[in-house]
Amino acid sequence: MIKKFAFSLLLLAAVSACKNDKNVKEAAQEEVITEIPTSTAAPKEETYQEAAQMQELYGTYVTANYPDKGIWKQISIKYAGPDRVKVDITGNPLDDGRPSCAMSDIGVFRNGRIEIPIEKKEDMADADRTLMLLQLTDKDNIALRSKGTRDQYWIVLSLFCNVNTTLADNYKRIAD
Repeated sequence: MIKKFAFSLLLLAAVSACKNDKNVKEAAQEEVITEIPTSTAAPKEETYQEAAQMQELYGTYVTANYPDKGIWKQISIKYAGPDRVKVDITGNPLDDGRPSCAMSDIGVFRNGRIEIPIEKKEDMADADRTLMLLQLTDKDNIALRSKGTRDQYWIVLSLFCNVNTTLADNYKRIAD
């Protein structure tokens, strides 16, 4: 009798184990199936966040001297395509009619900032190819710098100016 009872318990345990294995396999497959949409949604979320960050940069920014305190500069940032922005920089007009600074280019939005490659010029012996960087410092302010040492970025960013100044500065958003 004890042998029959023990055999029945073993048989019941074996059947339960097989049934549980089936449930475990089904549960694992359901997890895999539900994980696939989640993993494809993550890049969409990142893309949305990057687009929102890029859109925060759109607008017009000026230096502290704007509009009538000597040399000032203005940056306009507009949409130019996915991960691309149009950056136009102008400065106050000089006596001869030329702007104090001028530059227009397409930048790439990457790592939370706008990057514009600047090719090495002949008079930049100590500066390699560099990047002009525009990055929000807070909601209404951006900093324009270039990658490299302070001397390099002064040299590189002064090439766009017609007077003894540079594009490197802090800029405040103004109403368009």
